Amino acid sequence: MDRDRRKSRYQRQNPDEIAKGSRRRSRGGYEEDYTPHYSSQNRQNNQNNYTASSAGSENRFRVKRSSDAYRDQSFAGEKTHRKMPDPRNEMGGDFSGKQKGNHKKKHMVGRVLAIIQGGLSIVVLGFLLLLDILPIRYIAIAAVLLLILWVFAYFSQFTRGTHIAGKVESVILCVVLAVGSYYLFVTNSFLGAITGTTTQVDNIVIAVLADDPAQTLADAADYTFGIQTTIDRENVDKTIEQINENLGKEITTAGYDGIQAQINALYNGEVGAIIYNEAFNGNIVEEFPTFNDDIRVLDNVKIETQVQVAASDKKVTKEPFTIYISGNDAYGTISSNGRSDVNILATVNPETKQIILTTTPRDYYVEFPGVTNGQLDKLTHAGIYGVDCSMRTLEEIYGINIDYYVKVNFTSLVNIVDQLGGVEVYSDYSFTSFDGKTFQQGYNYMDGETALSFARERKSLAGGDNQRGKNQQAVLTALIQKAMSPAILTNYTGLLSSLTGNFETNMSMNDITELIKMQLDDGSEWNIVSQSVVGSDGNDYCYSLNDTAYVMIPDQASVQAASDKINQVLNGQVVSTDDASETETQPAY
Repeated sequence: MDRDRRKSRYQRQNPDEIAKGSRRRSRGGYEEDYTPHYSSQNRQNNQNNYTASSAGSENRFRVKRSSDAYRDQSFAGEKTHRKMPDPRNEMGGDFSGKQKGNHKKKHMVGRVLAIIQGGLSIVVLGFLLLLDILPIRYIAIAAVLLLILWVFAYFSQFTRGTHIAGKVESVILCVVLAVGSYYLFVTNSFLGAITGTTTQVDNIVIAVLADDPAQTLADAADYTFGIQTTIDRENVDKTIEQINENLGKEITTAGYDGIQAQINALYNGEVGAIIYNEAFNGNIVEEFPTFNDDIRVLDNVKIETQVQVAASDKKVTKEPFTIYISGNDAYGTISSNGRSDVNILATVNPETKQIILTTTPRDYYVEFPGVTNGQLDKLTHAGIYGVDCSMRTLEEIYGINIDYYVKVNFTSLVNIVDQLGGVEVYSDYSFTSFDGKTFQQGYNYMDGETALSFARERKSLAGGDNQRGKNQQAVLTALIQKAMSPAILTNYTGLLSSLTGNFETNMSMNDITELIKMQLDDGSEWNIVSQSVVGSDGNDYCYSLNDTAYVMIPDQASVQAASDKINQVLNGQVVSTDDASETETQPAY
């Protein structure tokens, strides 16, 4: 009782000291709660009395020790503070400070990773929106998932139990997002490079015999130049103008009615040099197999013209359309004009999910609207005058409108097949190609060059040009199958890189991405049906050669049957194998 009265009196007399003394301070899980006493001697006496009178009872004044706690002690009315020792510092050094610093560094690494993850997530979503190849709901789902993963990665760094998992998740996602960003960038660049093509190039060559002393165009300034007078005259005249401008004088020319007469004039010494369109090179080599080795190119002039084909404004996901697939028979730049050895129409109905492939033999004997002036020529030669000439010719044959074109060449085919790791192609017959490659009846594994030989061969096939068209469809089918398999992912960037510069189309990027988006959205299977027209062998005058050559006389009944099936697909009807002969149904993809 005496102790309690003295304590109460002290508290009334010293309220400020009591307020200071009753503070609580905590650090590292230790804390001290105490009430100061007015003197050391009194405190000792009170403690003894309290101990004696309260043995076995619980101390009402709880003391929790802390490394940075202070005890207040009063000596002669003055209060002093003594810092209690920290048991964690008994080994020396500021252990607590170092540990806290290490924790801060670890957490900072995790937060930086989370920030990088967030940035890459934004880049990926930006590319997806730019490409527009995914339905918007898929992009929304991807955005939500990426946001959830980022929230976990970042805020997990503020807790002990999850910060390691957050770092692991950030590292994995950063790698995935970085790779994904690169793939999307490559895809966007590729689509931008191949779509919306509006120009084509004619490469005009100035050449002399290989053993001619002239090494430059200036050396041949006084030569007579052989030219064609009836075919491709516009490009030849532009080339002559540029030569005259470069030399500062007008050159002497000699005109010939056909390419063969022009080449013979060079061989015979009638002219010292020739000027010709490189697009005719295939025709020349057929008549003069050693031509490329017999000449030396002094110079060439590239003439760029607009493609006279406007891209369709159809809604490709709602309306049927037809694409002309042209296979140029040359290596090198795809924009250069040349003979079209592959002539396939792909008629697509996005509502019925059916595609009909119509193959027309390269030697089909037809008129080129606006070019041959009523004379006939092989279909393959239409490509010499541009892809628009080939499209107009096929429109005339089948009585339809062609909306788009896709153009590839020998380089494209070889590169695509090789980048896909080869393809399995079915051959109807066993045969040996013109370059010595052997094919067995049934499935044959082919690399790029082998597939090219298979698609080009005609003379050793019983069906001639008809069978060649079927072989080309077989290669195209094999490519579609391989391209839609997981194999495309193993060398995706390599495949796109190999196609750049060897593949072009007048379809817009929006048209292509809309088709991709539609397929991803509904995941429907497509029914692909093939057909080809036939004809009879002949030998007749060809406009582009100004001479006679092998041709195929069209069978008008097969042409009409093919036209009817194309129109059926365009009108929403489903075509089957039983609708007509010469039609083969391929598996749905």
